[in-house]
Amino acid sequence: MDSAGSVLSYMSIDDVLRDSDELVLFISRTGTIILINSRGSEILGSPTHEIAGRNWFEDFISDASRKHILDEFQSKLHDSDTPVFKQNYMVLCSGETEKHVDLNNRMVRDEDGIVMCILVSGHLISESGGGSDGSAKNHAMYRSVVDNSNDSLIVYKDGIIVFVNETARRITGYLEEEFYGSSILDFISADYKPVMQKYLNDRIAGKDSPSMYDIEILRKDGDIIPVEISVSTIQYDSEQAHVALLRDLSNRHSLEEQLRQSQKMEAVGQLAGGVAHDFNNILQVINGYAELAQGALEGDNPVQEMLLQVIQAGKRADSLVSQLLTFSRNQQTVTRMLNLNEIINEQMTTLQRVIGEDIVLEFLASTETIYINGDQDMIEQMLLNILLNAKDAMPGGGRILVKTKRVFLDREFCRTYSSNDQGYYVLLSISDTGCGMDKETLSRIFEPFFSTKGITAGTGLGLSTVYGIVSQHDGIINANSKPDNGSVFLIYLPMVKKESIIEELLPEHEITVETSKTIVITEDDESVRNLTSDVLSEAGHEVITAANGEEAVVLVTDSPDSVDLVVLDVIMPVLGGYEAAEMIREVRPDIPLIFCSGYKEGQNDKDIHKHLDRSRFLSKPYSMAQLLNAVNELFAEIK
Repeated sequence: MDSAGSVLSYMSIDDVLRDSDELVLFISRTGTIILINSRGSEILGSPTHEIAGRNWFEDFISDASRKHILDEFQSKLHDSDTPVFKQNYMVLCSGETEKHVDLNNRMVRDEDGIVMCILVSGHLISESGGGSDGSAKNHAMYRSVVDNSNDSLIVYKDGIIVFVNETARRITGYLEEEFYGSSILDFISADYKPVMQKYLNDRIAGKDSPSMYDIEILRKDGDIIPVEISVSTIQYDSEQAHVALLRDLSNRHSLEEQLRQSQKMEAVGQLAGGVAHDFNNILQVINGYAELAQGALEGDNPVQEMLLQVIQAGKRADSLVSQLLTFSRNQQTVTRMLNLNEIINEQMTTLQRVIGEDIVLEFLASTETIYINGDQDMIEQMLLNILLNAKDAMPGGGRILVKTKRVFLDREFCRTYSSNDQGYYVLLSISDTGCGMDKETLSRIFEPFFSTKGITAGTGLGLSTVYGIVSQHDGIINANSKPDNGSVFLIYLPMVKKESIIEELLPEHEITVETSKTIVITEDDESVRNLTSDVLSEAGHEVITAANGEEAVVLVTDSPDSVDLVVLDVIMPVLGGYEAAEMIREVRPDIPLIFCSGYKEGQNDKDIHKHLDRSRFLSKPYSMAQLLNAVNELFAEIK
């Protein structure tokens, strides 16, 4: 069946193309003219057989107006809630004549709701050609400019609306006839109505009132739109009236809110990282001495059980600190090339058990293989935390959909949400059918210790950990939700090429060295310094302590051949660990070094230990076994 036949199978040509005073034509989704009536042929100034088959947008609309008109037209094609929408613009006719038409576009759909074609019908507003009617042409041009403005334009007399442009109708969702005769106050939100009323009264009374201010207007669907309103006095139909220009501030407010949120999260992250660093030193002492005490007691001593409880509590506290460091982006990561689809597939069975049988878990993987540079444990933790959050939002069961796809983020998007570079990213979206969240809750979900579940139902670190993991992977995370309408988390992770070289972590070695050595312990926290000294002394080594990097440099410089190894805390007053290490290596280029820190590798300006032979890094709180293993490993290298 040809195009015309396909159209006529859904609508009778007698109903549409009968002798009419209106222009009537059918066009395809791309704008190809399928049928046109005789009145349309007359308006366009060409026979019907010369018009059919041509493209409506390319051949009958000027270059200056085409993009705006076509963009608006295409945006409506997938909107099932708008079967008919209006447009008016200038059309190009034979002899280079421009005519102004007011058109209704009606979607013609098949049984499945797919748009087969569009019925375009309308009437002539004004026409001009060869300069014979310049005023009509100017009127049409001005109307086209007004309707195509990015700002909403509303003209009112004595508070009653007498004119609105297309932008105002589109933004608010109201039909043109719903505006006329109404008060402009009918479209202002309740919070701003008194302010607007006062300014209206002042203008009518001839008093001074601000020419520009911010208000909120109501959409037909109940949503509120922030706008900047500018009011001027004009002559309309030879009478005094006022014109209000309304500029939609939604995007600007969104950017401002995103900036505030980013600054807030950065400040909270710095606070969390600082607290975690200090707490790590405390845990180092608690856990270390508990281990030493447990080893010093007989196995049947009743105090053993008490020490075991202390050690277990210390491990739980260590886990909390680890989550805080992850949120503040100060946690260690072990990155390598990962196939994200494979990781998710491998976790699906485990995740289904965790969330329960009453929730349907689906994974829709991208059709192409996608690689990221990431820490697998962290990626799996991120998935688990989001799914557990979704589970809590669906106590009666529901559905969770996990999807991946490859997307390109432009510079504007990246600048809005982060300082990332534009390029290709993996979009991981996780949506649920749960209870959703209100705007206030949504703005705080990534804050540490924020929870809506009560103090006995969790730590409130689940989503803040997710935020930290995404940030550490140079990603972007966003969440959308409304009450009773579910939630969706959108995570953008930078893609890498399969050929990229990823640095792998060397495996740990269990090495024992029985020879006694002289070790300098450099640590500004006295409790941690004493603990480390006790452990290494117990292991048979001679220990010398220093409270900062400067003291350690003096000790090594005074007796360079008598010191076998230096343990350095990275962050210290007077002189930090990395700076002290550079000075020590000037005197003893081959001396082994162990760096310790409650922060992740990369927190400082340079990771000096990565570029030095015979060096190791221990992340606080480390176990006594990890400390001894690092010492033994380094001594084994110089045998």
